[in-house]
Amino acid sequence: MLIDKQAISEVIYRYARALDRCDLELLKSCFHEDSTHDHGEFEGSSGDFCDWAMALLRRLTATQHHIGNILIDLDGERANAETYWVAYHRIPAEAGGSGVVAGRGEETDLFIGGRYIDRMELRNGTWKIARRIGIHDWQRFEPANDGGFFQSEPRKRGTRSRDDPSYHRL
Repeated sequence: MLIDKQAISEVIYRYARALDRCDLELLKSCFHEDSTHDHGEFEGSSGDFCDWAMALLRRLTATQHHIGNILIDLDGERANAETYWVAYHRIPAEAGGSGVVAGRGEETDLFIGGRYIDRMELRNGTWKIARRIGIHDWQRFEPANDGGFFQSEPRKRGTRSRDDPSYHRL
């Protein structure tokens, strides 16, 4: 039981990492092939969601998704999970017309809090998401203010790719 809950939690953690590193392959690995997704403006297959989300996120300067409480109700090879999350998005001025913060014309920081409601399934010995609903509980837009962080030396910042130090073992 605890091993299954840990495996399910790892899928959810990988999902957040994949978003922040813009790693499409890792993101798709969190879902069964026939998984469905209903999150924000998107409703459809999870594979299509992954493509849609990557196109959106790659236009942003930075993102960071924090995973909070994960409540898992196991029922054999199926489980229901509710995961609390908080996400940060730096939206560059040129992305202002994307529908995310249309018309702002300046760098904007977007903070969102919500929950993932997941049906997880164990297939061929591997837990993955079979159905996801993304709930937004609150959001906040603020003018960007990072004190020049994004102009600092790149080697001292995380990257949104597999060049990030987290992909290289010490």
